[in-house]
Formats: sequence, structure tokens, C-alpha cells
Amino acid sequence: MRLSKQILLLVLFLVMMLPGGVQAEEQLHTKTVLVIGTGRIYSDNVAVARNRAISNSLVSAIENVAKDFLPLESLIQNFQVINEILYSNAKEFVQGYKVLTEALSGNIYRVMVQATVSIDKVQQQLSIAGIMIGKKSMPRVLFFIAEQSTEANLPQYWWGEGMPAVKSAAENSMAGIMMKKGFLIVDYENLAQNLRNEALDLEPELEHQEAVQLGVRVNADVVIVGKAIASKAPNIMGKNIKSFKGAVTVRAFRTDTGKEIASASQTALSANVDEVAGGMAALSDAGALAGKDLSLQILEEWRKEIKKLVNIELAVEGTANFANFVQFRKTLNDISGVNRVQLKEMRLDESVISVDFQGNAKELADALMLEAFDSFGINIYEVSQNRLRIELIPSQ
Repeated sequence: MRLSKQILLLVLFLVMMLPGGVQAEEQLHTKTVLVIGTGRIYSDNVAVARNRAISNSLVSAIENVAKDFLPLESLIQNFQVINEILYSNAKEFVQGYKVLTEALSGNIYRVMVQATVSIDKVQQQLSIAGIMIGKKSMPRVLFFIAEQSTEANLPQYWWGEGMPAVKSAAENSMAGIMMKKGFLIVDYENLAQNLRNEALDLEPELEHQEAVQLGVRVNADVVIVGKAIASKAPNIMGKNIKSFKGAVTVRAFRTDTGKEIASASQTALSANVDEVAGGMAALSDAGALAGKDLSLQILEEWRKEIKKLVNIELAVEGTANFANFVQFRKTLNDISGVNRVQLKEMRLDESVISVDFQGNAKELADALMLEAFDSFGINIYEVSQNRLRIELIPSQ
């Protein structure tokens, strides 16, 4: 179906008027979004281009939903995994869709689609992959892993006097796994130097209270304390190939409360002609397994603190100036923690907006007070538990 250029521009304008292109259902386990998809026409095959445009629009719909509860750093660091889980299997997460209108422009086919996305399914798949959900910063992690290799009689640990601040094999694997999940790993080189200058006599197996205190000094949110030991295993093959066992035992503590929030104990085997390399490989594999365990447990703890969405009603006066009202709604939709903005009622000079917000009405009012508007200001003259009354006032 062909649309005139004027109609297409009008359609695009209406999409832009919507808060982020999003219209939400009353139940928060799904979200209905309005998106545009495109498909290029090859060999005059319009039908294939149309199907491609619809598929692209469904990917955009899921992307719109996922970015509402994924922190930016997690979205960036896990983009490859998210692409494989969500965007490559779009129809698994879309409960239904409707093509509202479509247009042909040269060799490009465009469709406007209204799609309903299952938030539950999206969050479930991200959780299984160990990806952080919720607009909360990922924790900063500091490791205290004392590691003993097959050829050493005593463990090596970076906080020990005269010992280098070098990552152990187990820690290196754990840190790598956790970084892929979006965790932020604290560099302890400067802290190690300070401890040497202070000549503190710290044991290889730190008390968790000591680790927490040191973690606070470098702004870590979580400290991971434990040990990694490599040893010879009984299996052999021929005269040269021997087996080695790596054992890693770790516990994770929050630095703000000192509470233990995760633990893991993993072992792994390796085979090698070289004793040092074999022991390191076993420790590395055991560390990777422990890192996966810790990541899931710590993420679950972090998700508990994500604020639940609260529905807040905004009664907005001074909306007869429609341009001001449009800018107010757009700014409102861009505030951190705002999940949904829906127009409930519109009168001559007053409108009622429903907002789903991660916080209370006072916090939303505080956030609005920090926003700058081009040609008007706001007067928030009533703040109750779940309601704000706001007046849009012209700039002097």
C-alpha cells in the first residue's frame, strides 16, 4: 500500500509524540510498543521485503523493552550474548503483533507495527544467562585469592609482604567470567603498594572483616576471599603425561554490611607433560567454574535491591500550550527510573498522566526539579504518596 509523503510524515510525527515510541499495557508483565521496521526490495520481490521489515520491527520492539531494565554497562558488555538470546529469536518473546500501516518508497518497504512483548520471558532468558537486570550499577569486585601451585610449598597472595601484585590463575579466570557478566573488577596494584608501605602483617587466609575493610578503601562493593590449590592427581598416561587437580574455594561479602552473599567450591582436572602448566590449567578451569557460580549468586543479591515500579499519577495544568506539554512528556520519559508514561486524560488546559517509576512520588518530583525546559518552567505544588500536581508556567 502506497502512502503519500504527507501522510507518512504525519505518521512519523505521531510516533515521535509517543513517549519513546512506547505504549504500555496495564499489566506490567507485558509491554506494547509501536515501532517502524524496514526491508530492502531485491529482484522486485516486495513480499520478502515486507516480511523482512516486520522481522526488523519485532527486533526493535524487544530492544525497546530490554533497554528499560538493563543498565547501560551491562547492555554494552553483554551485547553479543543479548544479540544471540533476544534479537536472533524475536518471535519467542513477542506475544502478538499487528501491522498498522505500511509504505513503499523506492526500493525500501516500511511497516509500522504494534507489538506486545513478554517482559517475563525476556527477563527470564537474561537471568539464565547471568546478565544483570535493573537500572542499578553493577558491583565493583575486589579479589583476595591465595594460590598455591604444584611446585610451591606456600601460597602466593598479593597482599603479602614482599609478594608481587600479580593475578593468580584461578583469580584471572574468575575475573574474566565475571567481567563478561558486566561486573567491574577493582585493580589492587595501588592498594598492594600501600599495604607494603604500612608493613601490615596479613595472613594468606584473610578474615572476611579484614577483606571488607580493605575493600572499602578502594570503593569495592564486594570482596571475594578464598584459596586455590593445585596438586598432582593419580591418573597418568604413558611415561610423560600426568594429571593435575585444581581446587578453588571462595566466599563473597558485601562491603557495606559485611554480609556473606555468595560462596563456591569447585575442582577441575587437567593433563599435561609439564607440571607447572598442568597445575595452572587445572586452577584456571576451577576458577572459571567458581566465577560462574559466584556471578549468579551475586546478581541475585543485587536484583533484590532494584526498586519495584510504583504507579504515580501526574495532574498537569497549563497544557493548552501543546508544544510545552509535548516537551514535558518527552523529558519525563527520559528521567532515570521512569518505565512507562501514559496519557490517561486530556482536557482544555489540564491533563492527567500515569507514570510507572522506580521510586516514590517525592523522588520523581525531585528528579523533575533538576530538569531544564526551553520555554517554560514547572511549579510542583502538591506531592502526595502516589500523586503530583504540576503547573507548566511560561518563562519570564
